[in-house]
Amino acid sequence: MLASIKGFWKVCRYGDLYMVLAALAAQSINISVGFCQGFSAVLLPQYTHEYPAISHDQSSWIASLGVISNPIGALLGGMMVDAVGRRLLLQSIVLPNLVGWLVIAFSETYVFLCVGRFITGFTIGMSTVSYIYVAEITTPEKRGVLSALGPGLVSTGIFIVYSLGAFVHWRKVAAICAGVSLLTPFLMYFVPESPLWLASKGQMKEAYNSMFWLRQNNNTAQQELMEFTKDRKTDESMTFRQKMGLFKRRNVLKPFALLIVFFMFQEMSGIYIILYYAVDFFKSVGTSVNEFTASIIVGGVRVFMGAVGACLINSFRRKTLAATSGLLLGFAMLGAAVCDSVNGPPLMKLACVLLHVSFSMVGFLQLPWIMSGELYPQDIRGVMSGATSCCAYVLIFFNIKTYPQLENLLTSNGTLYLFAICAIIGAAYCYLFLPETKGKTLNEIMRQFDEEKKDGDPEVGYIKNIIEGKPVQRRHSAGASISLEKSKECDKDWMQNTSEKYSNKLKE
Repeated sequence: MLASIKGFWKVCRYGDLYMVLAALAAQSINISVGFCQGFSAVLLPQYTHEYPAISHDQSSWIASLGVISNPIGALLGGMMVDAVGRRLLLQSIVLPNLVGWLVIAFSETYVFLCVGRFITGFTIGMSTVSYIYVAEITTPEKRGVLSALGPGLVSTGIFIVYSLGAFVHWRKVAAICAGVSLLTPFLMYFVPESPLWLASKGQMKEAYNSMFWLRQNNNTAQQELMEFTKDRKTDESMTFRQKMGLFKRRNVLKPFALLIVFFMFQEMSGIYIILYYAVDFFKSVGTSVNEFTASIIVGGVRVFMGAVGACLINSFRRKTLAATSGLLLGFAMLGAAVCDSVNGPPLMKLACVLLHVSFSMVGFLQLPWIMSGELYPQDIRGVMSGATSCCAYVLIFFNIKTYPQLENLLTSNGTLYLFAICAIIGAAYCYLFLPETKGKTLNEIMRQFDEEKKDGDPEVGYIKNIIEGKPVQRRHSAGASISLEKSKECDKDWMQNTSEKYSNKLKE
């Protein structure tokens, strides 16, 4: 008990508490993302029971229309996030979210229901800005676990909507989701804008105030901003061709290609099929448990394993987690396929599917989303993160829309084998090609993709100073590595000037 109190005091004393609260506020949008993703699983059984004339093709459109607008939302969010800021965009997501749920709740026809699903899909696409915000406000040591809160809260939203759908009419569920959509703009009102975004716009006073609120330490706030602005180049004098040339750099194209391939293996492993077609999936696989009960169990397992994954992400390397997660979920799905082939016990098939869901939550599901906010340079992070999410959502839409046809072509047993094979191949890909980001600052991550090789230790984040032959140890920064040996006099002058400039502010 005493140790817990001391640990909590340490968090409060060194400013981590404020950073955690800001990350939680931003990640709260992912609860609504979970509502959007899980809603079709409870809507379709109820809606097809009310309207038996609905065809399989129309049912697939209800499920997939919640995904087809995700790429558009991701592109819009990517273009807006660098223009209006991370905080304002997170607050503005309430508009499509609230409108979409209200249209669903009061829809009287199939068309209006589809329109509502399409509008709520924008929420999922634009919500990826939360990963950018969290990556920019957190320290390297805390970035992994706080970024992993996103998928965990998505799972929480899915579990809530699955549970409500088993007992409440789908219209009332939509109304509840509309009310919860107001949570994020309310919470974001109390936290600051990303200091790195403010600094990139030349708003240094606001950037300092934001960084000081997050760190609760004057020296740390000054030092982090100093390191970020020291080598920053403004784009005010750049021509349009020069700006477009930013997207052709090696440290942009290489992470983009790596993430897209990662997403391809993720979608083909069956993770989102189980998510969007939970009730129908269990009915087609044939388990002895009621389909709604099985879907609630899956939702609960996702929440629990999401918490486990958030704990593991700070203890193991990213590529190790991704490869192990993919391998285990592939073998779990292979077990379900074999059990189905030999007409094994239905509970054994359910257990294998639950293992598949469990293993996906410790790496294969959340890591590509987390890394989309880590791998790109600051000057175009918003646009490229949006573009990556856009491509990922296109893949998810294609996967969701074609699943009924794929099941008719390969049978449910054949799809299980396909999911297992893709997951195992994806695990090998992650182990061989995925870059390591654990414990590294965002600048150190960028250096991995530069053409000139840097001598570094991926685990502890050491960078060798070739000129001086001295180790340069990273400290605290979310946007750049901190050098305690280099440019001491310049750093001292800068800190003294900044301290005098903001002395009145600190006294207040």
